[in-house]
Amino acid sequence: MQLLQLSPAISQNPPDVNIPTVEYRGGIYFLELDGKTPYERGFQHGVALKFVIQRTIRNFNDWLRDNANINEPDRMIQEFAANTGHISTVKNLLPDLYQEMKGIADGAGVDFNELFVYQSFDELFLFLMNSGAIDFANGHCTTVGVYGRNDIANYVTHNNDIPTYHEGAVTVLKIKYPNSDLVILQQTFAGQIGQNGVNNYGVGVGVNTIADLSITDKGIPVSFNVRKILECKNRHEAVDYLNSAHFGTAMNYMIADREKVISVETWEDNVVVLKDWEKSFAVHTNHSLQENAPVIFEMDPSSGGGSYGHTQKRLELATETLLKEESTISFEGIKKLKSTRPILVNPGSPTGRTIMCMIVEIPANGDPVLYTTPDSPNWFDHVRFDF
Repeated sequence: MQLLQLSPAISQNPPDVNIPTVEYRGGIYFLELDGKTPYERGFQHGVALKFVIQRTIRNFNDWLRDNANINEPDRMIQEFAANTGHISTVKNLLPDLYQEMKGIADGAGVDFNELFVYQSFDELFLFLMNSGAIDFANGHCTTVGVYGRNDIANYVTHNNDIPTYHEGAVTVLKIKYPNSDLVILQQTFAGQIGQNGVNNYGVGVGVNTIADLSITDKGIPVSFNVRKILECKNRHEAVDYLNSAHFGTAMNYMIADREKVISVETWEDNVVVLKDWEKSFAVHTNHSLQENAPVIFEMDPSSGGGSYGHTQKRLELATETLLKEESTISFEGIKKLKSTRPILVNPGSPTGRTIMCMIVEIPANGDPVLYTTPDSPNWFDHVRFDF
């Protein structure tokens, strides 16, 4: 496959920071980050993808104006940043990732608050829905994990059903941590800390919003939690991290390692690891699967706005498919499942459609592999990324 080499425009660099070359693989931006500090790592990201980040933030502002009836997006973004506690929580609890965001903003030449709010789209999206600025979206992500099948690799998968300002910004970062053997393949969007991914220890994660559990106007945005999970050596360390965190958005984390896949629901200061499924798979859509869950409204088709992108139908489709195929389902079978409506949300609407489909393959031994599409999987093939 021919790779397009992009030469980033550099105005000024901190001392000893090399700006990576960006490769364009099948519609996906790919670059390696090896900064010696979190700030330098972010600066590499920001400078290398400056033109993509600036373009996507302009799209973000246009999207707010066109779809949320916000006449002054800049003002709303600054008010959201100032009047919620997300930034201060990250600064206090995750100072390294806060510094990485500072580096991205400085490298890309964009306002820090604007970049932070742009990458905290789960938190902003639910804020806009709760304020009545936008309606319930057509689709909001489906995660699936398959594990424990003798010599067949484990899988964790995620469909990103998100606002359309993310179009053309799908990015994979290969992050090399200094003074460590940790390497992360981080699927994300240009300028964002993270969305899904896998590390060289074999820990993978996909995420999706839980709409019927409570949210707060403070707490750590989901993208930062994804990165912290991908700094862990196994699923147990990942759960330990989540138990130490505070959450702005109710979220499911589908976490895999070389042994197992677990489905974890989080909201406010709560963490629940769902009970093992009867079979060797786990599925989650956009409603809580806990027994006696403390839901704030019922997620059924007859309730107001209730199905939230056909959340029950998506759960039912994935469960029925895996009950039949869990012991034999392959990469091709996973692709087919994730491209089947209503799990596939395309064409969807500006407030939610399938922008990306990630599949992580985790063998018992050897390096994991990350596959992702540059847009909807019924339009584009998966592109492979290796360690």
